Amino acid sequence: MLKKIALVSLAVALGMALQPQSSRAQNFSLSGYEQPQLDDQIEPILQLFGALVGTGFVNTADLHSLAGFDIGARAVIAIVPDEYKGIIPAQPGQPPGPLAGTDYVPLPFLTASLGLLPNIEVMGRLFRFPIGEDPTRGAITLVGAGVKYGVLQLPALPKVMLVGAYHMLFVPEEFDFGTVKVASLKLFASQSLAIFTVYAGAGVDRTFLTVQIPDSPNFPGGFEQSFSGTHTHGTVGLTATIFPLVRVNADYNFGKFPSFSAGISVSLR
Repeated sequence: MLKKIALVSLAVALGMALQPQSSRAQNFSLSGYEQPQLDDQIEPILQLFGALVGTGFVNTADLHSLAGFDIGARAVIAIVPDEYKGIIPAQPGQPPGPLAGTDYVPLPFLTASLGLLPNIEVMGRLFRFPIGEDPTRGAITLVGAGVKYGVLQLPALPKVMLVGAYHMLFVPEEFDFGTVKVASLKLFASQSLAIFTVYAGAGVDRTFLTVQIPDSPNFPGGFEQSFSGTHTHGTVGLTATIFPLVRVNADYNFGKFPSFSAGISVSLR
């Protein structure tokens, strides 16, 4: 489980670069790659990260009123397609791909939304996971923020909202390998039916990855390069109000890396 959660931070994807130099894994190395080989190795990581942080934005497209809020916890499980999880390298002489042997990658996080101006709502998300051992123990932190705008919020009609979000990954200096950022733009619609709400949406996620690995025996001369990729995702989901103010939801997100998302929250409209 530690290895799979570390994938969220791209630790395994970047040759376990988050580990101290003395304990870096040897199964995946960036050194020796030439374009387009390196692009082929990084591309699935960009897609995976976008699939993880680009989901779980909503449990309805109905915006909260001024000072209304939604606070809860959610989890996303991304499924790794067979083409990326094979142990055998794609090219003879190359090490296994960064997702070799991985079936799925989980990402749990806390989430909160707050109603502000009419048709405007802000949201925040947080994931934090400890890594390393003393004296170099630290934590991977993923912070996200976004704005939700009500495109259509009329009574009795389906609700429609536009969501823009931005996420950044922070890693302790002792384990730092670079930076990861994801920008998302999504459109969602929902319809309430008694205690249930059906919702669906689609949009794009653009992932930016900058790799910065210092000079070491594993990476002679060091390594620094930037990558980016844009990917589309769609969502269909269902929310149920199981108790007054308490909501549970689950959705399926389809794209190159499909995922499932589920959450529970306290919501005051």
